[in-house]
Amino acid sequence: MKKRMAIAATTTGVLAAALVAIPTSQASAGPLICDPGTRTVKWVSTDHSRVLTHDVKGYEKEYSGGSRKITKTLSHTKTLSSGWTVSGGSSAGFSVGKILASLDAHVDGSYTHTKGSTTTKSLSVTDTLTNKGQYWFYVGRYKASGYWVGYRCDRGTKWVEQAHGTAKTYAAIVDGAVRCGESVSSKSIAYIVKKQYC
Repeated sequence: MKKRMAIAATTTGVLAAALVAIPTSQASAGPLICDPGTRTVKWVSTDHSRVLTHDVKGYEKEYSGGSRKITKTLSHTKTLSSGWTVSGGSSAGFSVGKILASLDAHVDGSYTHTKGSTTTKSLSVTDTLTNKGQYWFYVGRYKASGYWVGYRCDRGTKWVEQAHGTAKTYAAIVDGAVRCGESVSSKSIAYIVKKQYC
């Protein structure tokens, strides 16, 4: 009888130890921090700037005043491209749209989310001049670029690097005429035109 009780006690002790060991093993795996299989893009560095894509033309002489609509044809000078490059495996599950949308969220402005480039054609710019002064007609775009790293959630406990590369994109066309002496935003394309030509 004592022998049976000893065996039973030993068996119970082993089961109890096993039950205690299970939570310890699970805890060592770490807490869940993400949904398994999901992907995210992180940016190591980003940059955004203003670029004049066509030549800048001034009104032939200082405008004498009064309201008048003027049109100038500006020739193409610079092409901007949009897209991304990847190293570490193009099959890592990161799309052009996902990367460019993420870049958009990290810089000022609204940018295109597809691969492509700006027009190489000459463009006509029309603006209404009202005040006396020297005017400059321009066409430009905002450009964004950066270096990205793509991560995949592994079993919900950690982010694993899957790919990395560069991306660049551009915003919608901005055109018009700026008058020397007028007040414009320091973040605008008109500001760099005024700074370079006035």
